[in-house]
Amino acid sequence: MHELDIKQESYFPQNFKFFGGLLIFGAFLTLGTAEVFSLVRVIAFFALLGFGIVIISMRYGLKINVKYKTYTVYTLLLGFKIGKPESFNYIEKFYINQVTEKALATTRTGAKFDVRNKVYKAFIRLDNGEKIHLDTDNSEPVLMQRVDGYKKIVEPIYRPAD
Repeated sequence: MHELDIKQESYFPQNFKFFGGLLIFGAFLTLGTAEVFSLVRVIAFFALLGFGIVIISMRYGLKINVKYKTYTVYTLLLGFKIGKPESFNYIEKFYINQVTEKALATTRTGAKFDVRNKVYKAFIRLDNGEKIHLDTDNSEPVLMQRVDGYKKIVEPIYRPAD
């Protein structure tokens, strides 16, 4: 296998994905509420459906081609990978950082409180100094297991610096 292709995090936050679902639901409501179809309703249906699908399905990704020593950080949009390949010589390091994500939540009574969530993010460092996000998980052991699998795929171009 000469290629590592990782579909990473969603492009939009979770609450936007919920909004995308509402757009799709609204698209079907525009068709279902009328006995007579008009051009405006059909256009509204496809516009709402399209925006909803884009919001739900858009993601980041990383593709590393071991044979040609290139990587592409891409955006996955409706099955198309949008990104430009960059070249490098070898991978120097794999590492995992613990990140605390914070959000401000409000209860129904108006009380505000902080929500904290620990997330683990894996990165690689290339010979040219580039640091690239590899993968994310809520569990460090699960992420380490996936990173070990990635190391096996890119073994021919992995030269530990430390």
